[in-house]
Amino acid sequence: MTWIIGLVIAIVVIGLAMWWWQLRNARTIKQLDEETATLDPGAVTSLIRSIDQLGLTGASLKDFTKWQRAFQKLSEGQLASLHSALLDVENHNAQFRFLTVRRELTTVTDLKSAVAKQLEEIRAALLRLRDSEADNRTRMVAVREAYQESRKTILAKSFSYDEALPALEESLQALGTELQNVAATNEAGDHEAARAQLDAVTTKVNELRNQVKALPTLINDVVNEFPAQLKEIRQGYDKLKAQQFVFTDDVPAGVKQVTAQLKDAHAEIKALQRKELAATNAAIADKIDALYAVMEKELVAKKAVLQQANDLGRFIAHAEHQNAVLTIELDHLNQSYTLNHNEMAQAVALKHQIEDISDRYDAAEQGVSEHTMAFSTILAQFNTDRKALHDIEAKHQTIDQSVNNLREREQQAVKQVDQFERDLRDIKYEMARHQLPGLPHDYVAFGNVVNQEFTAVRKALNQVKINMDDIAKQILKVDADISELKDQSRAVLDAAGLTEQLLQYANRYKTSHEDIAKAVQESRELYRRYEYKQAADTIATVLEQVEPGSYHKIETDYLNQQNNDLF
Repeated sequence: MTWIIGLVIAIVVIGLAMWWWQLRNARTIKQLDEETATLDPGAVTSLIRSIDQLGLTGASLKDFTKWQRAFQKLSEGQLASLHSALLDVENHNAQFRFLTVRRELTTVTDLKSAVAKQLEEIRAALLRLRDSEADNRTRMVAVREAYQESRKTILAKSFSYDEALPALEESLQALGTELQNVAATNEAGDHEAARAQLDAVTTKVNELRNQVKALPTLINDVVNEFPAQLKEIRQGYDKLKAQQFVFTDDVPAGVKQVTAQLKDAHAEIKALQRKELAATNAAIADKIDALYAVMEKELVAKKAVLQQANDLGRFIAHAEHQNAVLTIELDHLNQSYTLNHNEMAQAVALKHQIEDISDRYDAAEQGVSEHTMAFSTILAQFNTDRKALHDIEAKHQTIDQSVNNLREREQQAVKQVDQFERDLRDIKYEMARHQLPGLPHDYVAFGNVVNQEFTAVRKALNQVKINMDDIAKQILKVDADISELKDQSRAVLDAAGLTEQLLQYANRYKTSHEDIAKAVQESRELYRRYEYKQAADTIATVLEQVEPGSYHKIETDYLNQQNNDLF
């Protein structure tokens, strides 16, 4: 009984599943059916009928026939197959042939997309054919208006076009004929051919309009402005040459070049070469500006040269005097001091530079008086030389500053060496005052070195011709070594004095502590050999073992008793 119930349940479940699947497929089929219904071939059919009534010819008719056949093929082929396939899949779904339905739904979906794409392509092409005639008419109206506008301008302002007028009139006539041909082709029904013709004539009319707009100004420059400017340049040049001006550029050659360019411009006007004419005019304008600039440059330069000549001459004289005074001073100093930075050679080099500037100045004055140099060339030379003179003046000052303190430095060095002598005497006196049995070998050797250094710097200062840079270096060395000698002297005295204090303090332990007695003996022996630092360390180490803190106490007492004014 249980298996019967289970079987019934299974049958029910299977039945419900099949019903659900059939319902799902039915919805998909319905959606495809609705989408297929939107593929309206009737609209394309109406479009074909309306185009057929236009009486197309030529390329337009050929194009129309192609798309008409494509639509017929689509309608009888894939579109019919799409409707048939939808009926088949609907029947198979009713028969619960779900695997077949699944495969057919994919096929129907792909077929519908392909049909929709082709149908839209055909419709768009037919719309272009239908609208091309109206579009051509609209464009023809616009291009005719542009043509007529240009024609009126040419007729009304024919004088403005000068040599270009015959070519413009010929262009008007040719364009008028082309516009008539376009209209005839379009009226004949070959709209595609008319479109191509219209594209070409539109380009030509636009170029004509640009020519009509641009040529008057360009032609006026060639016919009136440039010749007037050339005449002015010739007259100005002749006037300046009469005044014996010299020019850096060949003005007559420039005028000749512009004259040749004007001939090219006239040829371009006749040929209606608008872009080439614009480029030629720009080149002519630049050349004319350059010719004006050449003459203007000399006029401005002449005024500046005449204004600056006297000032520059005085500047040169001042530099010569300054160099002479500096050279004399350096010569005097060179007798007493070594000049370490090539000051004499620098002064001589500056003298030669000034002489070159003076020679150029004299040549410029001669060029002005004899009219052999261009004022602009002279002015450029003046500016360069003035800058050079400022640099020379600055170098003179630098050299002067580098040597003007030599005597002061010598006096300071003498004072410093005298102080060294006093310092060494005080050190010697202080060391002798303590009546030590002798001095450590290293200390004596270093003291001899310091004395030799002092003697050397004293000798260097007593020379007829002294080298202050070298003496300054020696003084720095002696100063540092005397400071070191003071430190060593203080260390020797402190070690000796501290040893004496430590030995006195150790006497209280000498009889009771054998190690102290032994240390006292060793310390005295070191003291007799002038090894004061080692002597103090020897006794201090043993004392610290017997009485911790004793060394610090003795050292503090000793230092409090010292007078450190010398060191």
